[in-house]
Amino acid sequence: MGEVDGEREPVRAADSESPSTSPWSAPSRPPLARDAGWRPTRGAPGGAPASGVSGPGARQPLGGGPERRSRAGRPAQAEPLLGRREGGGGRFGPQTGARPAPRAFNQLALGSYNEKLVIESIRQAVSTSRVEIAERTGLTPQAVSRITRNLLTSGLLTEDARRLGGAGKPRVPLRLRPDAGSAIGVHLDPKMITVVAVDLCGDLLDQRHLLLPEQPDPQWCLAQMTRLALESAEAARPASEALLGVGVAVPGPLDSRAGLLLDPPLFRDWKHVELKAELATRLDVTVVVEKDSTAAAIGERWLGAADRADDFVYLYLGAGVGSGAFLNGDVYRGRTGNAGEVGQLCAIATGWLTPEGGPKLVPECAPTSTVVERARAAGMVIPPGDAAYEWVCAAAAGGDLRAVTVIEEVARVIGLGAAGLIDLLDVELLIIGGPAVLPTVADIYHRQIAAAVNGFPMARHLREVEVAQSHLNRAAAAVGAASSVFHEVFTPSLGSRTRTAHPDAV
Repeated sequence: MGEVDGEREPVRAADSESPSTSPWSAPSRPPLARDAGWRPTRGAPGGAPASGVSGPGARQPLGGGPERRSRAGRPAQAEPLLGRREGGGGRFGPQTGARPAPRAFNQLALGSYNEKLVIESIRQAVSTSRVEIAERTGLTPQAVSRITRNLLTSGLLTEDARRLGGAGKPRVPLRLRPDAGSAIGVHLDPKMITVVAVDLCGDLLDQRHLLLPEQPDPQWCLAQMTRLALESAEAARPASEALLGVGVAVPGPLDSRAGLLLDPPLFRDWKHVELKAELATRLDVTVVVEKDSTAAAIGERWLGAADRADDFVYLYLGAGVGSGAFLNGDVYRGRTGNAGEVGQLCAIATGWLTPEGGPKLVPECAPTSTVVERARAAGMVIPPGDAAYEWVCAAAAGGDLRAVTVIEEVARVIGLGAAGLIDLLDVELLIIGGPAVLPTVADIYHRQIAAAVNGFPMARHLREVEVAQSHLNRAAAAVGAASSVFHEVFTPSLGSRTRTAHPDAV
């Protein structure tokens, strides 16, 4: 038996805790750095438009630096993205999310849960020793020793250089291997499809975009999503051989369990589109479908804000406005996966009601289009095309008071809806992100929304709400979709997809 508190353990597959059930397999090829640039092009339903141009380059952390974009360099393949791995490479079971500091559930049948518990502990700490894992999870040192040996053998973990841990022998930190797994994230937006490939440690391996025509046909969009996912998986293959699945982020309403896109307001002809079944058949991999704002929250938890708070709300601003929430350390989807709609809260707060007293669609809850329309109404001469919103934001950053005023008005109404969320959920952290929150105007949105969520809620005298910028920002939904795959595969949970973990697991 290997030591837990100091000596490096001999790696022996035969002595692992659950060798027959562990799904992890080591990638057969080393990482290969790549780099690229991209220019999104508008698609037309009659053909297969290019999504950009591919090229070699280096991996880029999601938390900083310029956005990394690569372009398609190979034709889409008819074969599956990657072959399934034996012993766990097929479809994954239901998910819910991580609870704060989950503890071991010591029953023999839960080796898989305890493996995930160890992985979650290492992921949150980035690099940690076996002793620290045992202290954090409540597992015995012997169990931690067996599980980590198994994960080292399978190639999911690697050992860092020894570090001193007080009295006794130096401890050997463990961390996840970035090339041990990757996921594809697809974001379907009314104006654009965004596809990313992300490795297990949060590095962006590939990113590509496709501008959409007005009211695109669902089947045409599915074909483009398939093509882009195939190309992105192929581009990421040298850096991470094991593809864990494809996550898809879409605007609601949806049936997240069945993967059905029901009747989204900005997609006129999309009614009961079977996204999950269609893409799973076309790609032959696990497919997870999430509401876009929920996916953004999962991405922030996995790759951005894991150290910020166990409870937070992610306010997502794009073509529409929505929110995703982590409550008690667990993603909250609601019964159908549609939790987090903000528009009706904005309508009620501003009195934007129908003659019958019901909430109407608030213009400010479509920030990218409303900002442009009101800027034009204020006398600004804005170039036509898809960059109109960016143009207004640049004008605001340059001091144009008309542009600043328009964005402030939109942000103020969104802030009123966010204040309702804070009253409802009583959280201390609100994260703002999404395609509308460009760096040029992030401070304007931040000021107006922070003033609302700290000025109007009932409990404002008891706690101050921290309003923070998303680490993922414009790519939040796509990266969050990829993170949803990691969340499903690795997060310890004993409950169903829409419920918290089993109470005995604490």
